[in-house]
Amino acid sequence: MNSITLHKMPSPLYGLLKQKARREGKSMNRTIQDLLSEALGLSTVQRQGHAKDVYEETCGSMPVDECRRMLDVEGDFERIDPEDWR
Repeated sequence: MNSITLHKMPSPLYGLLKQKARREGKSMNRTIQDLLSEALGLSTVQRQGHAKDVYEETCGSMPVDECRRMLDVEGDFERIDPEDWR
């Protein structure tokens, strides 16, 4: 895996990147990688080596209401019945 460092990034650009990362719930690193990949025509699958990318592409876009319903249903798994431990 390669790394780069960006020098002398203009404050307005940095601010916009930071806002985008926060808005999308991503790290600055992931946000910049996604922007570069999109600009160069690479899909997340083509970037290879990022299992998380494939997960985000296929599962990471669940609507909020669907996520809440799923968490409500999963709540049953959180319940502990003391009778099961006797």
